[in-house]
Amino acid sequence: MRAAISLAAIAFGFVAPGIASAQRFSFEQAFDIQSGVTIDVTTHRGKIDVVAGPYDRVVVSGAVTVRVAWDSPPDAVEIARRLAKAPPITRAGSTVRLRPPADDVERRAVTIDYQVRVPIDTEVVSESESGATSISGVGRKVTVRTQSAAITLARLGGDADVDTGSGAVRIDDVRGALRVTTSSSGITARGIAAALRVRTQSGQVEATLVGGGDVDVETGSSAIRLRGVNGGLTVTTESGRVDLDGAPSRAWTVNTGSGAVDARLHAASFSLDAMTQSGSVKVTGAAVTGTTEDRRVAGEVGSGGPLVRIRCRSGSITLAIGR
Repeated sequence: MRAAISLAAIAFGFVAPGIASAQRFSFEQAFDIQSGVTIDVTTHRGKIDVVAGPYDRVVVSGAVTVRVAWDSPPDAVEIARRLAKAPPITRAGSTVRLRPPADDVERRAVTIDYQVRVPIDTEVVSESESGATSISGVGRKVTVRTQSAAITLARLGGDADVDTGSGAVRIDDVRGALRVTTSSSGITARGIAAALRVRTQSGQVEATLVGGGDVDVETGSSAIRLRGVNGGLTVTTESGRVDLDGAPSRAWTVNTGSGAVDARLHAASFSLDAMTQSGSVKVTGAAVTGTTEDRRVAGEVGSGGPLVRIRCRSGSITLAIGR
């Protein structure tokens, strides 16, 4: 009988938080700021969603959700109600700050998600431990920091700076320079109009450029695929295939440890120095005036020009030249 009571108590302990988790309390606040807006938002586990449009003010909506966890306080529902009535949102001039629960008890009790509608002339600074972040349409700089969460950015008019531990990074249409630093995240970036800089230990890097900005990508063990490179290029990887497509209007430098290099070069004239220690070098589409060996091809294509230098410790190099 005593064992049955204990089991019932344990079962109830798991059910009660499940009942509490159904509690979700919404809120909304509006601020009359039409231009030069800065959104400064921080969460722990909460989601961050910022979208810009033809808005003439800032509208912050969101929800306070009761957590299901062994360390949730018994008055978690009451804490959620209280925070929804007075969420941690402040304004100082044109800056609106959105924050997570203030103390440890509140953080164990609830999660706060933020959805923000803003004018286009907005800068966003966001930070989250493990909440997904989505930002789109803003015209000024975007800075994103997370520990482990997905990041989605789209239609940005200024520079973007992303720093994350883990979690997929997807970026579409950035007019300014883009910098991404991760520990272990796959990175997909399309429509990048200015410079691109990527640093990651592991996780495939795939990017499409639409401008003439320089590209600098360094990985530990990741495949790299770059399209539309029309400026300078620096690629460094210890292991992983490198796939390139572009026009070398400025110098290209590619260094790999173990992984093949496959490049399509849309230029009539440039200088080439491609060498591998283990593998072969093959060039098609144009003649190279200079040295042509199994493991090294060096010289001029057409009348020469920017240097394309490729070094591969273990892996073959294949180059297709032509417009």
